[in-house]
Amino acid sequence: MKNGYEKTYKVMMPRLQGGDFLGRTYHLPLGAVPYLLDETPAYAVVFKPPHIHSVPLKLDGTKNLLHWYARIFPEVLQIQGRKLLEGGILHRLDYDTQGLVLFAKTQAAMDQLNTQQETGLFIKEYGALSALAPADPLPGFPPAPPLGSTPLIIASAFRPYGPGRKAVRPVPVTTVPVTAKDSALDQGKPYQTEITALTHTQGFIRLSLRIKRGFRHQIRCHLAWIGHPILNDTHYGGAATQVPGFLALCAQGISFYDPDSGEPRHYTISPS
Repeated sequence: MKNGYEKTYKVMMPRLQGGDFLGRTYHLPLGAVPYLLDETPAYAVVFKPPHIHSVPLKLDGTKNLLHWYARIFPEVLQIQGRKLLEGGILHRLDYDTQGLVLFAKTQAAMDQLNTQQETGLFIKEYGALSALAPADPLPGFPPAPPLGSTPLIIASAFRPYGPGRKAVRPVPVTTVPVTAKDSALDQGKPYQTEITALTHTQGFIRLSLRIKRGFRHQIRCHLAWIGHPILNDTHYGGAATQVPGFLALCAQGISFYDPDSGEPRHYTISPS
């Protein structure tokens, strides 16, 4: 998006042995409370720290990012989203993932931003770290797709996997029919993760990624599939670091169009 409104913010993440996460210096400590980064009459951009759910898991749940923002703007709970308990939140991050989350503040903004998501105009950018040595395949994974130079796209449907169906596994697009009962597709098409950069730096592999529409654990599963599970990702075989519990995945950018003005908006967590 060009010729639009752009803001960058600095958020601190812990240093890992061999280098700092994504090569950035940040200013909020790990485990910090959520933080309101920007707000307009139509939307709000919030930083989600790790170890907090994006939305309630049950009807009376309040320890989540949605209800944190509702203490600032109670009307967000009255907005009708895709699911009953999600209010005005546009997209969710996993419990262990930190980064930028967008809220709609009016029903009109919610409807307009949801349309952008449905049509691929709402872009999410992520940064991740993986170990240098490729990981062995985990049970339930099909053979990995061939990899070329970046940018490259990993595409699949997904199926639930493991005890309690808490993890997912990719289903190659060449083997999944659109009507497969146990495979999730994106409007009849595979979910796509674009790797825009993959570099070796200070003892890690650093990956820059982009998605338009997302599925639960999509990036985590796709990276594990190609042998680059995210550091500290216990669900998908990621190597452990000296910062236990810190998933080396950050939702570091969101791009969309202002639902009021139609102007492009881009928010990032970027280097100082």
